[in-house]
Amino acid sequence: MTWGLAERPVSHPLPRGETGTGRWRAPVGAVLAVFALLLALPQNLVVVGGAGGVTPARLLALACLLWWLVAVVGGLRRSTGANPVTRALLGFLVLVLTAHALATLDGGGVGADRIVETDRALLALVPAIGVALLASDGVRGRREVRWVLGALVLGTTASAGAAVVLFTVGVDPRPLLEVPGLELAPLWDADLARGGLVRAMGFAHHPIELAALAAMALPLAIHLAGHGRRPWLWWGCAALLALGVLTTISRTGLLGVAVVLVALLPRIGLRRWVSLGFGLVGALVVVVTAWPRLAEVLAATVLGSRTDNSVRGRLEDYTYVAGRLAEHPWWGQGFGTYLAPPQPYLDNQYLLTLVESGPLGLLGLLVLLATPLLLARRVAGGAVGSGDGDATGEATRDRDTGWALAVALLVGVCCLGTFDALAFPQFQGYLFLLIGLVGAVSSPAASARARSPRSTDHPTRKG
Repeated sequence: MTWGLAERPVSHPLPRGETGTGRWRAPVGAVLAVFALLLALPQNLVVVGGAGGVTPARLLALACLLWWLVAVVGGLRRSTGANPVTRALLGFLVLVLTAHALATLDGGGVGADRIVETDRALLALVPAIGVALLASDGVRGRREVRWVLGALVLGTTASAGAAVVLFTVGVDPRPLLEVPGLELAPLWDADLARGGLVRAMGFAHHPIELAALAAMALPLAIHLAGHGRRPWLWWGCAALLALGVLTTISRTGLLGVAVVLVALLPRIGLRRWVSLGFGLVGALVVVVTAWPRLAEVLAATVLGSRTDNSVRGRLEDYTYVAGRLAEHPWWGQGFGTYLAPPQPYLDNQYLLTLVESGPLGLLGLLVLLATPLLLARRVAGGAVGSGDGDATGEATRDRDTGWALAVALLVGVCCLGTFDALAFPQFQGYLFLLIGLVGAVSSPAASARARSPRSTDHPTRKG
């Protein structure tokens, strides 16, 4: 049995799971689906006795990285040049490490007291990139993509459900997840009240993280509802995700939902979009009736932004960043060395990357985000991965997959500007997994398989 990432010969399609040599290949999609479910668990649910807060998701992420590296060394994957997403991932990692090395040599702020923080940040970033690389080069076929998308939606929905339970009845389901071998580490202490209500965070590290994740999962749930089995399940997930966003009382979540709604207009047409709008208004009336105080706080959160201290603090971040950039204009103060406090909180990942890794690191981040976003948009437009004839239905599904990934990434790109998102383990893993999936559906090999008259997935089977 082989578990390499060998490409199937397009001219001689094989049954699902086989390689050109006739040997079975382990389904990378199934492994990544398990990772997505583990990522949905509270990331303070750590392995007992593990140093540095080792979680099951991080252990599996390290295994994914090793899997990809072994495949590279063994020559079991296609060349990096064939996949722009893989190149963008490796380029980002190289730029960040280069900027960090230059900052260290330059004495940009990487003192002995911050080495531990740097190591911790790298131990989170590198495995996340490994997951993305494995997804980009290893996921094969529409079914494996659907496995991962379904796991992402179900895991996030469970977290949103936990938030709703806490918000409505005051019961936190987190302690129920403790099993032999795992324990809940203390979470940071912060005031989560807003307008007299306690903001729910589900299984995330913070309400804003759950809000961002739920908004990113929303287009994935809509896609699965339209092209998968049991549409009622996925529509139910979409409803619970939207409700979860409301319980976080977060502008970030509301922004993400707004992005999804705008992106739906060209996908479903004006008439259906207006009908959907009326349905959402009706649902909102039900929510307002059930929780009138929630409606008041949400309105104050949006309309009172000009006088909100958190908004003013975000605007003041630019002045501080300009000062730090003047001290270290090229490669920043060092990756993972930004500590708040004593440094002020930066509720903007782009600014945080600029301070830590300089323009070099920010450029790498922007390229990393733009590459899969543009490729997913091409898939959604039918430029990649389209088919014809009997494969018309699959081509439509491929385009809708591209739409879902593009919108989810666009929500993520917007959320990066509202908080230091990559410092949150669930968001970091979620974003990189989505980036890797774009590499899987937009690669030249995926396009060739989709145009082949014989598909690796049954054209009438839905998952």
